[in-house]
Amino acid sequence: MSEAQAVGAARHSKPGPAKTGQANIADIARLAGVSTATVSRVMRGKGSVSQATRDKVMKVVDDLGYVPNAHALALTTPPNSVTMVVRTISGGTYADLMSGVEQEVSSRGMTFRLISTGMRVGGLQRVVDDLLSQRPKVAVMLADAGTDVEQDEVLNDSFEQLSRVGTTAVLAGRPRLSLNPGIGVVDYANEQGMHDLTRYMISLGHRAFLFVGKADISSVFSARYRGFLRALDEAGIVHDPRFDVARTDDRRTNMDALAAAYAAGGRFTAVVASTDAIALDAIYGLRTLGLDVPRQVSVGGFDDMPYAGDLVVPLSTVHVPFADLGRAAVKVGLGDMPLDVSVPTHLVVRRSILPPDGDAAAR
Repeated sequence: MSEAQAVGAARHSKPGPAKTGQANIADIARLAGVSTATVSRVMRGKGSVSQATRDKVMKVVDDLGYVPNAHALALTTPPNSVTMVVRTISGGTYADLMSGVEQEVSSRGMTFRLISTGMRVGGLQRVVDDLLSQRPKVAVMLADAGTDVEQDEVLNDSFEQLSRVGTTAVLAGRPRLSLNPGIGVVDYANEQGMHDLTRYMISLGHRAFLFVGKADISSVFSARYRGFLRALDEAGIVHDPRFDVARTDDRRTNMDALAAAYAAGGRFTAVVASTDAIALDAIYGLRTLGLDVPRQVSVGGFDDMPYAGDLVVPLSTVHVPFADLGRAAVKVGLGDMPLDVSVPTHLVVRRSILPPDGDAAAR
């Protein structure tokens, strides 16, 4: 028996829950003959550490049965839970996704947990450290605009550690990009959905378009913009990107940007918005310009947020089955579906889109 195994056995010799979690980085460093900083780098999968040193440290970790910040109960009870990780606990459409995860988990008699990274720098890494202690069977990470690079880096760095404690990571709501192939991904048809919306507006006769909510940093919003451009290109319509309105989460900023595009000479009979929320901002902005929706300008959104059909002008949009997406994420994590799943979207036509007013584009 090695010294590390002896230390591990001694920690298990007392009655009651396993005491493996009492081993610490200092124990590992001493037994492996390295510094605590080296152990920390190995455990986080970061920094410059030779493969030989990494193997030596991990052997001691395995011998001790060490799990960072582990609780005794978590170590002695097989995990039967699913943890969902979100950036913020807000948003009507993503609430449906969370509900789908919770319903699927509850139907299986499992425990559901919800964690927020709080939009803090390094928040996702801290949450992953907590997951290593909790050891859920599945960790569903919700994609969020602007976090693609951070999510990929943190999840790829933590993949082996999560796998070692029995946790399958699943990213819901965006494409795989550079993620480890062992991480589950549940995406949805962003590009095709926006293509369908734009093509429908073209079929009614619209030729002058404004796109609001452009965000190049996000794979989700980039896909929606590609779908918009593809539909225009197929119809032989030339788009002027100078008047595109960048995505923000502030209504006043979005309204002012639309008004600025109009003042700069942008003329359009159709506004395509990257989300329903931005579509609503566009409708308010158009009204401040004295333009009637949908008689003078048609507006379409994306997501089909709750109550989109109950507005004063019921919103035409692309429906995303977020609850189905959440249920699929749990099934992927539990091995009931492949690691790569794409959920279809479909167009919902309401009253915010009409054939163009011939004089609107000239105003």
